[in-house]
Amino acid sequence: MDLQTCLKAALRSKYESLVEAFSKSSILPSRLCYQDVRYNYIEPDFFQHEYRSLDRSFFFPDAPLADVLSCKCQHKNRNRTVITLGVSGVGKTTMVQSCALDWAKDKGYHNISFLFPLTFWELNLLKDRLSLIELLQTFYPELKELDASVLNEDGVWFILDGLDEFQIQLNFGCPAVSDVSEASTVDSFVTNLIRGNLLPRAHIWVTSRISAESRIPPFYLLKKTELRGFRDEQKEQHFRMVIGDYDLANKAINHVKISRSLDSLCQIPPICTIMASALKDHVKGQKGFKMHPLSLTEIYNLGFGALEAKHLPIFTKLKKVALLRMGVRNVMYEDDLSGNGISVEEALAFAETCPLVLRTETGLNGTTVFRFGHLSVQEFLAASQKLEDIKTHKINLSSYIQDLVDKVLANNKGVSDLLLRFMFGLIKEHMLLLPNDLLFDYVKEKILSKISSYSTVILFHCLREYDSQALQEEVRFFQRYGISQIPGFSLMHWRDLMQRIRAFEGIRETFEMEVSVRSDEKLIKNIPAIFKSRKAMLKFSNLTDKSCPALAAVLSSKESFLRELDLGYNSFSTSGVQELAEGLNSLNCRLKILRLQGCGLTAETCQYLSQCLIQHKLQELDLSSNGIGNQGLKLLSCGLGSSSCRLQTLKLSQCDIEEAGCYHLGSALDKDPGCLSVLDLSINMIGDRGANEIFKNFDISRLKKLELYYCDLTVLSCESIGEALKCETSTLLELNLSNNSLKDAGFKIICEGMYAWCSLQKLNVSRCGITAAGCRYLAKVLCSISQLTNGWMGIGEWQAVELIDLDLSMNHIGDKGVKEISPGLMNPLSHLKTLNLSYCSLTDSCCAELASGLMSKVNILSELDLSHNDLQDKGVKKLCIGLQSLECKLEKLSLRTCGLTSRSVQFLTSALKLNPFYLRELHLMGNRLEDSEIRALMELTKNQKYALRTIDVSLD
Repeated sequence: MDLQTCLKAALRSKYESLVEAFSKSSILPSRLCYQDVRYNYIEPDFFQHEYRSLDRSFFFPDAPLADVLSCKCQHKNRNRTVITLGVSGVGKTTMVQSCALDWAKDKGYHNISFLFPLTFWELNLLKDRLSLIELLQTFYPELKELDASVLNEDGVWFILDGLDEFQIQLNFGCPAVSDVSEASTVDSFVTNLIRGNLLPRAHIWVTSRISAESRIPPFYLLKKTELRGFRDEQKEQHFRMVIGDYDLANKAINHVKISRSLDSLCQIPPICTIMASALKDHVKGQKGFKMHPLSLTEIYNLGFGALEAKHLPIFTKLKKVALLRMGVRNVMYEDDLSGNGISVEEALAFAETCPLVLRTETGLNGTTVFRFGHLSVQEFLAASQKLEDIKTHKINLSSYIQDLVDKVLANNKGVSDLLLRFMFGLIKEHMLLLPNDLLFDYVKEKILSKISSYSTVILFHCLREYDSQALQEEVRFFQRYGISQIPGFSLMHWRDLMQRIRAFEGIRETFEMEVSVRSDEKLIKNIPAIFKSRKAMLKFSNLTDKSCPALAAVLSSKESFLRELDLGYNSFSTSGVQELAEGLNSLNCRLKILRLQGCGLTAETCQYLSQCLIQHKLQELDLSSNGIGNQGLKLLSCGLGSSSCRLQTLKLSQCDIEEAGCYHLGSALDKDPGCLSVLDLSINMIGDRGANEIFKNFDISRLKKLELYYCDLTVLSCESIGEALKCETSTLLELNLSNNSLKDAGFKIICEGMYAWCSLQKLNVSRCGITAAGCRYLAKVLCSISQLTNGWMGIGEWQAVELIDLDLSMNHIGDKGVKEISPGLMNPLSHLKTLNLSYCSLTDSCCAELASGLMSKVNILSELDLSHNDLQDKGVKKLCIGLQSLECKLEKLSLRTCGLTSRSVQFLTSALKLNPFYLRELHLMGNRLEDSEIRALMELTKNQKYALRTIDVSLD
């Protein structure tokens, strides 16, 4: 049997059982990334410690292992060493064993002739001087015929696993060793292999925790690689494997995903196992959904609390060992345990029962070593022991922790990061300090003073272990009052802090599901993402009552960041809304905006929503397009009339509300404390009597926006509206009265109110039966200029009506009406920017007046809609006289279905060439236009000289 065959047989014998055992309990992380060290840079301090590296996976590209174990390296200056870094427990050793086994089984790496895996903890056992040949034969006694000629061939690889566990300091200035038969020390062989003095054609692959990377100078490295942990799908797969129940696993996964910190730590397979094991029983008894995230300490308490009670004697000893060995290598030999009162037999029995706490490994010469299940387990046990010591020796806990905070901040390699974090969690667990202890103020001050460093994140983790809402109260206080509760810090500090909190928590602004996968199941899977979003836009998402318990769980959690929830056009029954209401009624709920438009709601659902208005400070409620009717509005009004209701926007468009419902609404609004600013009752047949019942009880001048589109109103409703517009304290900015039979008489009253005193900015009176006679009243408004006095001094300023947007469409005002209002376009103090005159029975006769308005020096009109009027080419020709003037500021012109031909396109093209600076949109659809003229116009959109960018056209 040749040497290669012997070596492969030895490796199969050594690793087959180990890898099989591993594959049953975990999943091999497969994400390896690499970086060419020739282009390396000095990384920021906060990336030097392994836990701090978990969020930097975007730094390097993924690479297959074959790229690392490649012999096609360009060995310049004898550099042929590849180092793979990874956090404790990420799977470096398992990866090495898997690669070695694949080579031994001829499953890959066929370019490798000889592969020698060696572990540093086993190298620690070799105290005598020996040659490299003897060293390899010690590990692989099957290679009796091994000699220098074999080792000097191409394709020879040495894998040195676990540099962080090597107890001897590497001295790269030691004497050179170049002969494989020359006796020397183990550390000398390691450094001479890496330096290229020994076996210069061989390749070396070193694995290490990040903390030990600096033990090899970077100029000896060919390539730096990093092994990343579980991907999201691997975490989920692992949780399901450990828990064994799909639904329970999903609940447990949600607990972890809610916390960005826990989710990052869960990339590490052992921590993933600990969390899955701990949460298995925790979620088993839960009914429905509960979204109260656990801290890291709480999870480790769940995982190890019962074990400690069952194995108290050895736990007591292990906690002492954990504290003594903080900052020391994780590997423990028999002497390390026996020196602390733990026999080998006791340790072996415990490790077999509780491998998550203590595990064993047997290696060279049958030597057994012990390790804590993971470094985090050691730090958890050490933190527990330290608190016990502090209590025993009556040390001032607050002062001690404060000193420890300073030490952690001073050490940029992250020593004791987790220890400190667990201590804060255990302080809460055992109620050892009160929330007002000076320690917490001290930590908050440190966070603000070091806001741009990673230290902030460390301390955030610590504070959140004690209080999941730490610093939230101070931030909200600052946002509300603009001053700091913590003295000595500026506005900039607090703004930076808010940004860091968003990053720390992983807060996103908006959550939306992909259109193709919208369903209850998809929403439930994305609950952690919704939990971390300020807005959840779930309109048209195929949701049913199945989603409501999960959404209610998010709403009822004090850790949730959700402030706006849009559930429009989904299908919910009364029981689904009742579930949602339970979440809304929670004292923890901080939702501000809820939209349930078009969800098939009935009157019965309003009793639950009404209760929410009483108990919860909801600011906007949209129930549009639901058939709640008068009875539903009656139930809802119970909440609206409550002194605790803080609703600012109420939308009840198309809700089958009639006159009777307005009595209940009016009565409720009569008690409004002044919060309501937007009221939408559009497409409800409330009639004049219903509208006046509301106006009688509620001062609509206090609103900012009133929508009464298509409400069966007449002139009889206009008096109250006119009076509201006259009010000097009126805040009404938007008024929509379209599709009501106001006629000229009603419009006259509205205009008189505007003329007397009006801050209205947007008025929609489309399809209200207005004629040219009504335009005379409007002209008075548009042409008005009044001088306002300022107090007793009599100093005044000139001001016009503040109307910005006016919609007169679908009224039979005709050319005469346009001629009436045209002088208003030349008002030097006019605010009007948008004018809609579509479907107004216009002809070319009014276009000269419109052109005069457009070319006026004082005109600021930017949007004009003349669609569906019989202007024809003659009208456009007149209009273009205004368009071509450099005084014309029009940006959008709509001339759809105006009886135009290609002559109009010619006029428009010529006008734009004379005044190319403003018009951006031109709408000509529905006219008889020829391709050649359209193409000439389209050419202008391609020329940067012209502002025109959008044209819509069609051929009839």
